[in-house]
Amino acid sequence: MLHRKAARLTQLATNAEPEARTQLEAKIAVLNEHRTAAGAKRVKINRELGFHFARQTADYATAAGATVIAVEDLTTLETRGHGRVNNNRAAQSARRKAITALAHTAASVGITVVSVPARGSSAQCPGCDAPLARPDGYHTAWCSGCRVGGNRDHIAGVNLAKRALLGKGKVTRRRGQMPAVRVAEHAPVRRSRDKTGPTPRRPRHRRVRRSLPTVTPRAGVTPKQICSCTSSVGVGHGPTRTTSR
Repeated sequence: MLHRKAARLTQLATNAEPEARTQLEAKIAVLNEHRTAAGAKRVKINRELGFHFARQTADYATAAGATVIAVEDLTTLETRGHGRVNNNRAAQSARRKAITALAHTAASVGITVVSVPARGSSAQCPGCDAPLARPDGYHTAWCSGCRVGGNRDHIAGVNLAKRALLGKGKVTRRRGQMPAVRVAEHAPVRRSRDKTGPTPRRPRHRRVRRSLPTVTPRAGVTPKQICSCTSSVGVGHGPTRTTSR
C-alpha cells in the first residue's frame, strides 16, 4: 500500500510545478520512512513467529522420540513470472525464516532437519502413488484403489515422511545448507486402522483345556464345616419346669 502511494506521488511529481513538486517530494520522503519502519517491524515479527514455530515443532518431535524432521523444499514451486512486485511479496513470507529457525532449534536437541521434494506430496496417494481425486473440493483428497483419503495436509505429511525415510541413504549435504533429499522414491504405505471402525479379524490362539488343580484340605475345622454344624443343631428353649415348695 505504501509502495503504491509513493509510486503514484512520484509519477505526479514528474510533471508538477516546482511548489507542488516540493510538497510531493516531502510526502514521498515520509512514505519511504514509514515503509522502512514497517519493513523492519515485519522482519521482527516474522523472526519471532519462526522461532516460536521452531520451538513447538522441536518439542513435539522430542516428545515423540523422533530423530529427523522432514520439511518440503519449495524452491521449485516458488511464484515466478508474476511481476517484480508480486514475486517480492511471495518471497517475503516467513517460511524461509521458520525453516532456518527450525534447523537451529532442532540441532540444539539432537534432531536433524532434512528437506525433501515437495512436488506431488499432496496430490499422490501414499499407498499406490496414483493421482488423488478431490470429490469434496480442494482441501480433501481420496484414492479409490487404496481407499485412503482425508485432508491434503495430512496426506502430504505422510508422503514427506516416506520420502525422508526412503532417501536417508542418499542425502546430499552442501556447505551452508541443510541436508536434502533430491530424488523422491516410492514405497507403499500400510494403512492404519481407524479407531472408530470395527476391529479386523485376527487369528486367535487355540484354547487348551487344562485339568483343575487338586485342592489339599487343610487340617482342622474349616469355615464350611462350621456352617454345616451350626445348621444341623437346632436352637431353641427347653421345657420349663415349675417346682412347688
